[in-house]
Amino acid sequence: MISPWLANVVVIVSLLVSVCAYVLISKREGSYINILTPSFIVSVPAYYLLPLVYANWFGTGASPYAYVYVYATLAVESVVFAYFYTRRRTGVLRLPFAYAHNNFGWLGFAFLALAVLLYAPVLLQFSDYVLDPRKIYEQTRTGFGVNFYISSSLAYLSVILILFSKRSSIVKAYVKGRRLKWVSALIVFAGLAVVAVGLFAATMVLDGPLGAVESISQYSDYTRNAMLVIDSNIPRQHGRLTLESNIVSLIPRVLMPSKPKNFGPMYLDEQFYPEALDEDAGSPAFGIGLQYADFGALAIAYLALFAGFRGWLAHIFVKRLKLTRHPGDFIVVAFLADISLFPIGAGWLLPETIIVAILIRYASCLGADPVYRERIRPKLPRFAVRSLHPNDRAEGMA
Repeated sequence: MISPWLANVVVIVSLLVSVCAYVLISKREGSYINILTPSFIVSVPAYYLLPLVYANWFGTGASPYAYVYVYATLAVESVVFAYFYTRRRTGVLRLPFAYAHNNFGWLGFAFLALAVLLYAPVLLQFSDYVLDPRKIYEQTRTGFGVNFYISSSLAYLSVILILFSKRSSIVKAYVKGRRLKWVSALIVFAGLAVVAVGLFAATMVLDGPLGAVESISQYSDYTRNAMLVIDSNIPRQHGRLTLESNIVSLIPRVLMPSKPKNFGPMYLDEQFYPEALDEDAGSPAFGIGLQYADFGALAIAYLALFAGFRGWLAHIFVKRLKLTRHPGDFIVVAFLADISLFPIGAGWLLPETIIVAILIRYASCLGADPVYRERIRPKLPRFAVRSLHPNDRAEGMA
């Protein structure tokens, strides 16, 4: 078992590396609210602060190897993502799909109405739990998946579209080019922390100060469960769990009645938390333990390559968003910032997100005038970049 002082050193060093990666991207972007902000807000408490509290209050049962491996992987992912995201490139990726900017408002409200209609049967059947969303989730996670996931996705899309409509008074940083310095960013982070603590207080039954610390710190199980996998003798799965996470999780149980409960990450639940899996009420997450179960010690290399690809792709779509100011591009940027439109809890749904983004571009043309197309081969100097938003340029569209 790792000693408390070494565990603290490992966590703090990894945190400092991740903070440096965040600062590097913030300096390059000129704003401390950027592509890493959503994941940073979640990962710092879940991967670093809460584990520090838990380890020093309740101790750790992990080996030094598992502890160092998990936090070295987190640090490497941050550095690789920052490196590929901040590499200087020229030009902008153009897409051969029509788009418009005039009908986001009504389209957003239409999506919201559809989301309500899809989820209405669940609320009607479980009306006794309206004020206890977790209970509704526990009762419906396998039987009402289609209603829940599609309704949630439509609700997210409606919010995005309404934010991009002329009715919105909220301005996104990448859309209007607003930049926040570190003091303003700290104020935003502090406000979010207050809201998060308030939600804990409102939705959890906390048995005194010790119970509160234990309940809240248990949300750091991403790292602890990953260490549990690393220290176990579980056979290597050679990519099976990752493959199932990205394929089986997408098939609705209505279309696949024989769909197993122990696919992908649920296989680890079956190995380490069988009671939770049998109760069908949701099971703990395993963080990078899923990749370690698949690839062993090579998981760090796999995750580094994945982080590099995500950083490269994020750079492309952030640049597009700055030029188009279109919700289709914002959807992809949000996904690459770890804000998923599809809350199914498994898999990396990039292809699905891009398809939705393309459909949103086409939907934005319904009843809109004018409609624009990007020039795939614009007649511009080699290193010139023109805005793809109609209010910012007089040419560049066909």
